[in-house]
Amino acid sequence: MATAKKTENSMSDVKSKEQMFTKEQIAASQRYADRKDLVNAVLADGKKYTFQDVEKTIENYLKGKVK
Repeated sequence: MATAKKTENSMSDVKSKEQMFTKEQIAASQRYADRKDLVNAVLADGKKYTFQDVEKTIENYLKGKVK
């Protein structure tokens, strides 16, 4: 029983253990150097993101339909 509870807690804490970065930090990173303009366009100022959040936001933007 204790093992199941530990697993359940660790799964819910995964998001909180990921590092959070500001838009400015992400745009300045080597990882997004080739997509700096896109990062600046799709991310909000003053909000913190994980790399997973950034990837998801960029992917959703690129899949958007042209009006």
